[in-house]
Amino acid sequence: MACFTAANAREMAARSHEARRERSLIPENDPATTANLPDYVAQRLVRVRKQLDRLDRLIMTVEDPQKLDRLASAQARLSEQERILDGRPLPGSLKPKPPKPPPRYLPEPE
Repeated sequence: MACFTAANAREMAARSHEARRERSLIPENDPATTANLPDYVAQRLVRVRKQLDRLDRLIMTVEDPQKLDRLASAQARLSEQERILDGRPLPGSLKPKPPKPPPRYLPEPE
């Protein structure tokens, strides 16, 4: 049974903040972020993201409405593939977790 004290709570909070800071510095297309995925899925995810970037550049330069519609459709299909490969659920498909009760602080052992 773990005993929480002010000292180890401060230490754990500092570790948590450092981990969040490190995660926010890693770009989305970095291969290190996909290290825990199977190789094929990770490679496919990188390719899909590169293709999405390419489509974004093309959409900004096209003037033909029909071509713009085709590029927008391609982008929608690729975005759906990217969402699935990245493991993100559709909005509203996860139930919110019930709030946790506050931790009980035990007296320090003497």
